[in-house]
Amino acid sequence: MNNNTTKISALMALSLALGGGSALAAAPNTIQPAPLITAAAQTEQASTIKVLVNGAPAANGYKTSADKEPMLALRSLTEALGYELEWNKEDKSAELTQGNLWTRVVTGQDQYSVNKMLLTLGTAPEIINGTLYVPASFAEKVLHAQVTTTGNAVTIVSEEAVKNITERGVITRIHKDGSYPSVQIGGAGLDGIVLNLNDDTVFKSAEGKEISLDDLTLGMNVEAVHSAITTRSLPPQTPTYQITVLDVAGSEAETPPLEVLGTAGTVERVQTTADTTQIEISGTRLTETAPERVILNITDATQLVDHEGNPAQLTELTEGAKVIGFYSPTLTRSLPPIGTAWKLVLETPDAQPTADEQTDAEQAK
Repeated sequence: MNNNTTKISALMALSLALGGGSALAAAPNTIQPAPLITAAAQTEQASTIKVLVNGAPAANGYKTSADKEPMLALRSLTEALGYELEWNKEDKSAELTQGNLWTRVVTGQDQYSVNKMLLTLGTAPEIINGTLYVPASFAEKVLHAQVTTTGNAVTIVSEEAVKNITERGVITRIHKDGSYPSVQIGGAGLDGIVLNLNDDTVFKSAEGKEISLDDLTLGMNVEAVHSAITTRSLPPQTPTYQITVLDVAGSEAETPPLEVLGTAGTVERVQTTADTTQIEISGTRLTETAPERVILNITDATQLVDHEGNPAQLTELTEGAKVIGFYSPTLTRSLPPIGTAWKLVLETPDAQPTADEQTDAEQAK
């Protein structure tokens, strides 16, 4: 095999590796349709680099045997950090602005403009498969973010992300599988916020004892300490440093069933007698085995809260109200099935997405 054939084979392998990722990796491939191949890209070995920006996954990067450091997709990186990017196809350059910070990146030139001063990083930007890549040190030296490289992964945190916010809410979704575990609180579907978790996230019980992600259950009231930076998605996502369960273990009213099912939707019917209150919820299942329509009995042990976990009133349970019901899998075989509510969450009107927000979210998928 001659040298040119070897380079072509290596380039094809690298393009497949970078282009075969998720939808997140595909979005930035719009910077320059005609690839410009540089010497650094024409090597026989290249490894895919996973990139996490402010707790959320970004487009994959890569590192070849000729590279001093990982190379990151510029558009995906800067958009995740809140920069505006303007591409100039004539000289294959990109201008980035955020507030008072301005920088210019030119393909093939190891000269990065920072507020009209030039900085060299030892690696020039290059275009692979239509995407412009910059060295990982660009995020630190030029964009002033914190960069951590561990194996084939690069974690980037902006200065703003260091600021913390403490927020309370009820858990409506728990994602434990894959490389990016998360917990959603404050609402279901497009509502609330997604708390992205990592190995450094601390979990605690109401008594202050250390627990784990496996100890969390749908419907739990929690307090989360997370970054002030969130994505623009619906629901927004944010890196999370600590989750504290507020439910007191051993309390009959607060201890969840061994298995918790959840249904989020609209109250279709309310039936109240001298002894009991019963509601019918129609909407979306939060767990795979939960029904989309369910009738729930409300007892003295049923917790009634708002989306932040604050106490709510039984009189607020009216037809048309938006609620999330949590209950055990012990249900009747009727249609719809009937069970007993462990916890009911009333979603306030300002927690609901607008029609425009729902449209934006659908277009972003």
